[in-house]
Amino acid sequence: MGRRVRIDLAYDGTAYHGWQRQRAGQPTIQAALEDALARLHGGGRVPTRGAGRTDAGVHARGQVADARASTRFPDDELERALSRLLPDAIRVPRVLTVPEEFHARSAAVEKTYRYVLDTSPGGDPFAARFALAWTFPKDDDAIAAALARLPGRRDWSGFAGAACTAKDRVRTLREARLVRIRPGLEAFVFTADGFLNHMVRNLVGTLLAIGRGTFGPERIDAILAGRDRTLAGATAEPKGLCLLRVAYPDALGGPSGGDAPLW
Repeated sequence: MGRRVRIDLAYDGTAYHGWQRQRAGQPTIQAALEDALARLHGGGRVPTRGAGRTDAGVHARGQVADARASTRFPDDELERALSRLLPDAIRVPRVLTVPEEFHARSAAVEKTYRYVLDTSPGGDPFAARFALAWTFPKDDDAIAAALARLPGRRDWSGFAGAACTAKDRVRTLREARLVRIRPGLEAFVFTADGFLNHMVRNLVGTLLAIGRGTFGPERIDAILAGRDRTLAGATAEPKGLCLLRVAYPDALGGPSGGDAPLW
C-alpha cells in the first residue's frame, strides 16, 4: 500500500539542469531522486513532485519533494538510505510521513529565495560556485529605495521570464532586503507566497542595474505598472540563487531549510 512521504532536499545545482526531469536525459535533481527511490523500490519508477522548479545551475537548501514510498523503512532509515544512494551534491536532511493529500507545491504557504553576491576584492574562489562576483561600485541607498517599493500583492508580469506560462501572475511579496552575510559577501532575500519563472533573477538584475546607476529606484514603479519585462534589467546568473526555505503548516512538518550559509 505504501505511504506519502515528504523529502527535504539540499543540493549544489552547478552540474544539474534544474529540478525537473528532462526528456533528453540531462542530469536533474528530480531524476536523481527518482532513480534513488527506484533502487529502494525494486527498479520501478517512483514519481516525485517538487515545491519549486529550480533552474539549471540554481541551488537549494530547503527544496521539498513528495512521493509514495512502498518501502518498509521508517522515515529515519529512508532518509539515510537516500543519502547513501544520491550523488554527493544532493543531500536529504529529513524524510517525514505526511497525509496522503500532501502536495509539495500546493501545500506550501511561503517560499524564501536568497541571491548571493561576492563583493570581495578580486573575488573569493570558495564562493565562485554559489555567488555572483560583483566588482562594480554599488549604490546601496538606491538599492534600498528600490527594495522598499517591492513588497505587496502585485502582478509581477514585468519581472517574469519569457518561458513563464502562469496565467495568474499576482503574488504577495512579503520580504525584499539586502543583507550582509560577512565582509565581502551579501545577499538579496525574497519571501513570497509564490514566484514566477525567473522572477527572482530578474529582480536581482534590475536591482543591480539600479545600484550601478543605470536606472533610478523609481524604475521599479514603471516596471510594475507597465507589466513590461523590457523595462527591467538583465536576468542575473543562476549560480547566485538558492531556494532557501519552503514554509508549511506545523501539521505538515513546518518549514524546510533554514537561514544557514550556503557552505
